[in-house]
Amino acid sequence: MVNEQDLLPQPAFGKQLKRLRQQRGMKQADLADDGGLSASYVSRIESGGRAATPHVAHLLAQRLGVEITVFTGNREEELARLLADGQTSLSAGDSAGAVRAFTEALGRAGRAPLPLAWSLRHALTTALANLGRLGEWRVQQEALVQLATDADAPYLLAQAQHGMSYCLRLAGEIAPAYVAALEAYDLTRDHGLPTALRAQCLIALIAAEVEIGRGAEATRHAEDLLELLKEDVPASIRAQAHWAAATTLSSRGRHAEAVELITAAMTELSSGEDLITWARLRLAAVSIWQRAGQQVSEEWRASYREAALILRLAAIPVYEVQLYISEARLAAEEGRIKDALADCEAALARGELLYFRDRARARMLAARLRATLGERTRALADLRAVAEDLQQAGAMDLAAEA
Repeated sequence: MVNEQDLLPQPAFGKQLKRLRQQRGMKQADLADDGGLSASYVSRIESGGRAATPHVAHLLAQRLGVEITVFTGNREEELARLLADGQTSLSAGDSAGAVRAFTEALGRAGRAPLPLAWSLRHALTTALANLGRLGEWRVQQEALVQLATDADAPYLLAQAQHGMSYCLRLAGEIAPAYVAALEAYDLTRDHGLPTALRAQCLIALIAAEVEIGRGAEATRHAEDLLELLKEDVPASIRAQAHWAAATTLSSRGRHAEAVELITAAMTELSSGEDLITWARLRLAAVSIWQRAGQQVSEEWRASYREAALILRLAAIPVYEVQLYISEARLAAEEGRIKDALADCEAALARGELLYFRDRARARMLAARLRATLGERTRALADLRAVAEDLQQAGAMDLAAEA
């Protein structure tokens, strides 16, 4: 019995129907009937604008004098094609196109083998995260956790909980994000999982600890992370590890070490290895240098401008918002207060795409810029509101700063 998942997807179904009809010298009207299968319906199917149901596919096969199997395909081959199409879109920066391909594939997957089902959902979460579609990302991330749990696969479960931690952090659920990251890291240690994955999970744990205000634990884990780098770890993960350690030490007031680490991160990763991470590092460096009280040199400003252009061209929403904040910091440093405030407001208008701590810092910067422009009453009210939110979240270090 053929079901919808067995049928060729559009536009492949329509092209096959048109080819078979024309081979037989038939018109679209020859395939129609009075029971709902009109010539215009056949036309829409052939153009790819309308999907055929299994019942309609059987009727068309009968009228063409062929077996229904001419309208079915190898499901795993088709899923692999859709996965490849989605990955191509993702690599090209077309996250929306990737979501469409991965979603179509999942709709056709049914009970696909674990490796294929995992690859599809994992790739879909990446595309959804890029777009900041938090609700959908969370649904798919939870499905990954369940998939890995059902398969009793520690490696996959560590990956799933690692992604869940980032998703929950973006949602502002800091305590659950910490729990997910801790579980991911514990899995990598308890099961002797590869060093690269352990480093990634430790990076997520450190980020959650910094966000929740566990500064001492984050610092200790940052030191553990740097020890891991003595083993063989890909350049992109090495750079992200130095970045995570730099952010942690910066939050603890160890600015000289933080600057040294973020500089190491930037110099050890080439743009050809991971272009987006290479660009994002230069945004992070602006924040770390400024918190250290250092001026951004002209050499690094040029590098930053190149990175900013890359992120604009990539058009990934979550990074576009981070770019607004970096632009605001640089504009403030240069005395362009109105420009800085405009960039801050642009970022906060899409605040759901910012992690909790980044959003709080953006609000604090906006308040200080308003104070500089003479809006002291509103600025003080905004700072008090930020401080209250931070206290409720348990981020006491940032609350004191506010």
